[in-house]
Amino acid sequence: MHHLLSCLYGRHAKRLQIGLKVEGVELHQAADRASIEKDASSSVVIIGMRGSGKTFIGELAAATLGWTFVDADVYFEQKISGLRDYVQRNGWPAFRAAEVELLKELLAQFPSRHVISLGGGIVETPAAREILTAYAKGRPVVHVARPVDEIVAYLEAESSRPAYGEPIIDVFKRREPWFTECSSYEFVNSVGAPTQAEATSPGIRDEISRFFGHITGHKANLAPIRARGHRTYFLSLTFPDVTPSLDNFEELIAGVDAIELRVDLLRARDQLDTTGPHIAPLTYVAEQVAAIRRVSSLPILYTVRTVSQGGAFPDKSVNEAFDLFRLALRLGVEYVDVEISLPEKNIRDLISRKGNSKIVASWHDWSGNLKWDSPSVDASLEVAKAYGDIVKIVGKANTLDDNIALQRFVTRTSSAGDAKPIIAINMGLEGQLSRILNTTFTPITHPLLPTRAAPGQLSFVEIQRALHLIGQLPAKRFYIFGKPVASSMSPTLHNTAFNLLGLPHTYGRLETGVVDADIRSTLGLADFGGASVTIPLKLDIIAQLDVLTPEAEAIGAVNTVIPTTNAHGDRILLGDNTDWIGIRDVVKARLPPSPGKIDSALVIGAGGTARAAIYALRALGATRIYLFNRTRRSAEELVHAIPGANVELLDSLDVASAPGPAPSVIVSTVPASATTTEEGTADALFLPSSLFSAGAGVVVDMAYKPAETPLLRLAKTSVPAARKWHTVKGIEVLLEQGYRQFELWTGRRCPRRVVAKTVLEAYEASA
Repeated sequence: MHHLLSCLYGRHAKRLQIGLKVEGVELHQAADRASIEKDASSSVVIIGMRGSGKTFIGELAAATLGWTFVDADVYFEQKISGLRDYVQRNGWPAFRAAEVELLKELLAQFPSRHVISLGGGIVETPAAREILTAYAKGRPVVHVARPVDEIVAYLEAESSRPAYGEPIIDVFKRREPWFTECSSYEFVNSVGAPTQAEATSPGIRDEISRFFGHITGHKANLAPIRARGHRTYFLSLTFPDVTPSLDNFEELIAGVDAIELRVDLLRARDQLDTTGPHIAPLTYVAEQVAAIRRVSSLPILYTVRTVSQGGAFPDKSVNEAFDLFRLALRLGVEYVDVEISLPEKNIRDLISRKGNSKIVASWHDWSGNLKWDSPSVDASLEVAKAYGDIVKIVGKANTLDDNIALQRFVTRTSSAGDAKPIIAINMGLEGQLSRILNTTFTPITHPLLPTRAAPGQLSFVEIQRALHLIGQLPAKRFYIFGKPVASSMSPTLHNTAFNLLGLPHTYGRLETGVVDADIRSTLGLADFGGASVTIPLKLDIIAQLDVLTPEAEAIGAVNTVIPTTNAHGDRILLGDNTDWIGIRDVVKARLPPSPGKIDSALVIGAGGTARAAIYALRALGATRIYLFNRTRRSAEELVHAIPGANVELLDSLDVASAPGPAPSVIVSTVPASATTTEEGTADALFLPSSLFSAGAGVVVDMAYKPAETPLLRLAKTSVPAARKWHTVKGIEVLLEQGYRQFELWTGRRCPRRVVAKTVLEAYEASA
């Protein structure tokens, strides 16, 4: 095929520098076959130095996957004896031999749906290294890496394990290459053995969930590239060091679906004063990836752009480039951009290692001579399709007509039977229209970046405004339905987010206590974008909808209306419920990281929001859910309303009389004005301090007027200092569920920090 391309396309095919030896579509099929098939249920093995955080990470990884955690040291002690005593009696060689047999047993006994954490010294034995290396070919062996100075500090203070008998740093240096040799992935533990505050940080939880979900294929962390009608974007970072930008990262990535790490633009501290092409050290690049992961779970597109392709990486440093690519795969990076002009053998080897990561096969022509209707572009396309999951072809526009030619090329190639997602861009000012019209992974810039990654790059906001002007992004109107809604913070939330992202939409109020003609006509408007639904309409609105999500169906209440289309292209109204997501997320963020810690929870109230609370608690794994409502009949209707939830009615809020342990999570769904801490108050629900009998917990009051409700005030004033209870205001739940609504309506992540700041300021001003 290489000869054929050379004959047909002359210099262009030679410039590709490829040696393809199969023909036609077989090239694509061979590339796919080269990638190791991975079983998403294969058990994960974790290795690393003692003190690297294997147990914490392994337990949380197992929890996020819904698998079982196995600690080899605990398993060893259960089968034989304490580790320290065993080593003292039998010596290290005997222990290492027993450890190898234990490894064989663990892999045989737990081949799937387990996370197995091994002892730090397992790699000391050649036989164990052989077993691990073989397992890592197609199955996940994760090396948990932690800075050596932190490991030394931890181990010097730890005394429960047998001493090494040599300096810790020497042990580290000897084992480090073995950990790399025996593993298929590396997880950079940036917090070591975390504090309680760090352990409950959403950032750590999210990264562990993202990493293990992606590498196992349990939940690959990929952008919605093939979603119908959804344009995707990635932000091209141009920082030499991303860490100073982390505080502003949410603002930087607002609206995008992925983050491009331009590895060729990274410069370690000792490289800052150098000029010209350069190569960032592997350790520095790994630190940069870990830094991004601390603040964002968005997919990373990992790019090493050479000088001839418009970047800063040396053209001839092929081996160094592939060292960097292999590092990306080890770190669980989701997308790797590979130039098709690189050697075929190296690309094929990379494809064989890619696992659940995706290859973006790219070709850049900076000459200005690229013609989108020429055979040379078709040649580039075929090679890129053979290598990549996504194709990227970039030229340079000289006139506006070059963008029209590009669009014809995309239309033609996208209709082919073997079409793959394609990024097609023209660089330069004249090529900006192509960036506006591109639908797959459009590279964008941001005003906070030091430079644009390429000439003609636009920001997300600029592209949205341009799409609106050319009729590709029509303005929509959104509403909140219910009564009262005059003081609702939802308009502030959504209008702030629309403005930040450059979206032309508006959000207003439609106050009514019944589903009347105004609501019915609004639902039928051509520019109706969606609605929030609050009391008293969460059940009544269902009759106006065409279909419900499984969550809304199970809860039996709707707080979100989404106009969409069915498989036949017909417009339908979809009902969803995001209340439960808001409740789940605020509780989850304050719980200890280990699973199954909610022995019991309490829900106060029996309306639509109480249903969402029960659903959320069931999703969090609550063993039993107490339910109290002043009108028992209403509460009885909820006992079996949520499938899988173990709901038990209480006759009073004196949890001392509950049939099980005191609740560690409390969610109140009744108006704050209907509650009191003064016993004997007429027409008000008395809240006893015994509610907080558990040693620690989370209390959520869904009412957000006043800011500090009687329930939250009681939690702060009556709970002894020895007991730790987190209080959550209703406005916090409103924000969380609103973020999800925004994403359902627009397909964009809500810029949380700025939106929250704006909403809270407005909320406090109105209090």
